[in-house]
Amino acid sequence: MAPAAAQTVDLTDYVRARAADAAGAATVAAQGYARALAASPDDPVIALRAYRQALMAGDVPLASRAAAVMEKAGVAPPDTALFDMVVHLADGDEPAAADAVKRLKGTPFDFLMPILTAWLAQARGMDGVTVLDRLETGALGRRYAGTQRALMLMAQGKDDSAVLEAMGVVAGDNEADARIDLATVRGRAGARFLLEGGGPELEAVARQLGAPRPVTIRYGLSRLFRALASDLSGDRMATLTILLSRCALILDPGEERSRILLAQGLDGAGADALALETLASLPRESPFARRAAAVRVTLLRNSGRTEAALAEAKALAEDRRATALDVERYAELLGAAGRFDAAARAYGDALHRGGEGSADLHLDLGVALARAGRWEQALPDLRKAAALAPAQVEPLRTLGTLLIAHGDPGREGVALLERAHRIAPEDAEAADALGWAYVQQGEVARGVPLLESATRSDPAGTSANEHLGDAYWRLGRQFEARYAWRAAAIHAAPGDAERIARKIDEGLTAAS
Repeated sequence: MAPAAAQTVDLTDYVRARAADAAGAATVAAQGYARALAASPDDPVIALRAYRQALMAGDVPLASRAAAVMEKAGVAPPDTALFDMVVHLADGDEPAAADAVKRLKGTPFDFLMPILTAWLAQARGMDGVTVLDRLETGALGRRYAGTQRALMLMAQGKDDSAVLEAMGVVAGDNEADARIDLATVRGRAGARFLLEGGGPELEAVARQLGAPRPVTIRYGLSRLFRALASDLSGDRMATLTILLSRCALILDPGEERSRILLAQGLDGAGADALALETLASLPRESPFARRAAAVRVTLLRNSGRTEAALAEAKALAEDRRATALDVERYAELLGAAGRFDAAARAYGDALHRGGEGSADLHLDLGVALARAGRWEQALPDLRKAAALAPAQVEPLRTLGTLLIAHGDPGREGVALLERAHRIAPEDAEAADALGWAYVQQGEVARGVPLLESATRSDPAGTSANEHLGDAYWRLGRQFEARYAWRAAAIHAAPGDAERIARKIDEGLTAAS
């Protein structure tokens, strides 16, 4: 979509900004869009690009200016209201912040309105907890309201019993971060019970705690946005991760966990250099330095710097403070690089560091050993994984498939695959594995309905479509076989694509 001013304004800055945008150079792109927006101050197309790149680069004035252009044109995305609220709050303009909150109604962010409204009420001297309890938060809002309610109680100076009651709803993947949020405002003397027994990171936080930190609306909402960014972090949610982590940092520039999340969002948006630069801004003595180091490994891997990622992952795994998770991440990288013997050694180390009861670790170790050609050593760990997780599909499917691949004279593999399919009949991989097992054993007509089911559940699945094509060909349904193989070829990896192409050309031959 071309800017509205394309006919009257020199678009050099815009074109250069687009090029920098495509290359992941967010800071350069933001500067270019800023100049283009100055030349075309009412153009919403330029404004949208300027807004997104400004959030990435941390240019808050540019993001505000661009958001205002889109709001005036009536095309502002819903997140601009959230951003405006944060900027007004950081400027101390609470009435303007309250007006921005009203604009969230009917948007994907309206589940946050009760929490935001309660904090703004408390900032005006009212009882925010009472306001929050009166408003309907909904299931999604309740996910975040528990910690926020506890922080409001702390801001009011309420006793520990009230705080502990509010903490009862704190649960889920972010429990450790919620504990840190609450411990920070209690200070060293009152936070021990929140952090003890929580692992190396919480222990590092405990060592650095000082005097209690005052609880303010800015503190509470910066933690809210960080928790939400953490839940949404990932490549497909990069834009929202950037927005929310940037909002958290506007309210509290020292919130290091938000900086780590921002780096992950930037990486997901293709700005890998800026993402690494953002991580590098964390001080070495930060209690979250190891978390940042683990994210840095992922960023290096995502940018194709495999050897650098492996070297840094190895350093983390061999450090005296290494956890089973640090070693497991290193093992995953080794496996992805095809170094299966080394991966198996690392998975074994992770098991010895406290992962003995982990079905996933036993499964990963077994797979690495099998891929390294050490089947007899792999089998006990694969069986252990299936025994530890008898109701989980993946260990059963993996063990069953590998048993069949290694001869399986007693049909144990088929029985395991049948069990996996009974547990999750909608699972495409389980249906594919069982259907293909039947085909391999000569029961083609029995396998076809399962393979058809797998392709319906996962139309883009390379494995199921190729297997279905092979089965159709064996039944003499050659037209349908080629149709299935063409579907398999769409997303096939290079090594598979050549084989599938030969099937399409020649049919099912010994070579294909």
